Amino acid sequence: MNRTMNLHVIMLSAVMGMFLIMSGIGYADSKSVSHGHKQVTGVVTTEKGGVLTVKTPTGDYSLTENASHRHGHAVPKVGDEVTLVLDENNAVIEAHPKGEEGIHQFYTGKLVYMGKMNKEIKLQTPDGEKVFPLGRLEIKTKPIEEGAMVTVEVNEGGTVIDLHRASDDETSINAKGKTHE
Repeated sequence: MNRTMNLHVIMLSAVMGMFLIMSGIGYADSKSVSHGHKQVTGVVTTEKGGVLTVKTPTGDYSLTENASHRHGHAVPKVGDEVTLVLDENNAVIEAHPKGEEGIHQFYTGKLVYMGKMNKEIKLQTPDGEKVFPLGRLEIKTKPIEEGAMVTVEVNEGGTVIDLHRASDDETSINAKGKTHE
């Protein structure tokens, strides 16, 4: 009987330890690139009609000059090094001059509205309603219904660059009245 009780205490301690370790990793990871995203560094090789080509070790990617303006960066020139953030589909969602990597914030809340005509999203958070402009039209096509708990990734320009359903960890962090950066 005593041996069984000790085994239960050990197992419970191990499970609690794993939970604490994993929740710490999840929160620490939120300060770097989002889950499913990756960063690559490359060099701008060509510019044609406002479209830049960036050569990276994993392939060539295209950027527009307008994306730099939206993020508040100078437009890179041929030969400049840039850091790209790619989403889970390898689409460029963010580009920064090398050494000027952005600081993104994450907000979790209930999806109140995702504009069909206007490119914006509204969330209900513990701090009240927040409205953000959408950076890419593809975000609006995600099959997430109004009222769902979501997390938005907002770049340093205040624009939503990614949206996904909130994980249990994100929901619990938000329930405590905090947004994670």
